[in-house]
Amino acid sequence: MTRDVGLLLPEEARARRAELIALCAQAFGGAPWHEPPSGAVRTVDRLLDSAARRPDFRAAAALGPGGELLGLAAGWTDTALSGAAPAFELAELVVAPAHQGRGLGRALHDVLLASRPAGPALLMTLDVPELTDRYARWGWTVVDRRRPGRETQDYAVLRHP
Repeated sequence: MTRDVGLLLPEEARARRAELIALCAQAFGGAPWHEPPSGAVRTVDRLLDSAARRPDFRAAAALGPGGELLGLAAGWTDTALSGAAPAFELAELVVAPAHQGRGLGRALHDVLLASRPAGPALLMTLDVPELTDRYARWGWTVVDRRRPGRETQDYAVLRHP
């Protein structure tokens, strides 16, 4: 499979809104997320309407041989997870189901983290071994567990040096 993984400018991300929604709906519709299609729209709109307008927004995209979007990782600096000192937050990492298990998520992860400002990075994900074990293999450590807001599932907060 030919693929191109690199940084994506905010305006490029906005131009791919429909592709991003389709990607998130596919990836988050199944296990372990089981999100309804409306969740994909909310995720993408949050990314494009507010986050992508931030000067510290970073995104990495994986494109197929025809330029189609296969995956995306995005993040920005915030205090939402740290509660104190600003840290880079890996907010989204999504790969089309047909392309999972081939190292694409790791490639997106690595490109995004290489572009971040110096300092630690944080992320929050479902507290399930499928996800926390993967991030542990990539150098992340669980630093907190929580159930935010009206969520019915537990989440893990992880830190990368």
